[in-house]
Amino acid sequence: MDFVWLLFSFKGRLNRARYLVVELALLALWGVTWLKPLFLVSSPQALSWIAAIPMMWIDMATTAKRLHDRNRSGWWALAVVVINRLSYLYYGAFFGLSFGVDIPIAGEMLLVMLAIALSLLQTWIVIELFFLPGTDGPNRFGPDPTRTARAAAATSRPEPQGLPDFLRRSGSAPHSAR
Repeated sequence: MDFVWLLFSFKGRLNRARYLVVELALLALWGVTWLKPLFLVSSPQALSWIAAIPMMWIDMATTAKRLHDRNRSGWWALAVVVINRLSYLYYGAFFGLSFGVDIPIAGEMLLVMLAIALSLLQTWIVIELFFLPGTDGPNRFGPDPTRTARAAAATSRPEPQGLPDFLRRSGSAPHSAR
C-alpha cells in the first residue's frame, strides 16, 4: 500500500473500508491532539493548530477519493469540510445562546431550523461516504478499488490437473448439446 498516495493525493478511488480506517485514525489523533492540553499544564496550543493542518489535508484527500469512488467530483469534499466546520461553529453558538441569553422566538426558530438542516446534511454525508458502495467497475476516476485485488487473484488461479477436457473452464462459450 502506498501511504503517500492514500493520505496526500487527491487522485484515484478509495473504498469504504480504507476510508473508514483513515477517518477513525484521524478521529483518534484529533482526540489526542485536542484533549491533551486539558491534562497537561505546559502543552502549547499552537502545536495543536499545527497538527490540524495536515489532518485537514488528509481528511480532504481521502474524502475526495471516496467521492471519486461514488463517481462524484472531488470538489464536493470541500463542501463536506465546510458543512462540518459550520456544524461545529453552529452547535457551539447554539449551546452558548440557549443557556442564559434571551433571544426572540423567531431567532430561536431560525436556530432550530438551521440545526435540523445541518443535521440532515450531515446524515446524508455519512450515508454517502460510509454506507453506499462505490461505482461498480471502472469510472472516470480510475479502476474499481474493490475489484483489482479480486481480479488478480482470479487470474492467478492454477488450472486443475487430472480433469477431463469437457470439465475444464475455458475462455470460450460452452458447447451446445447435439
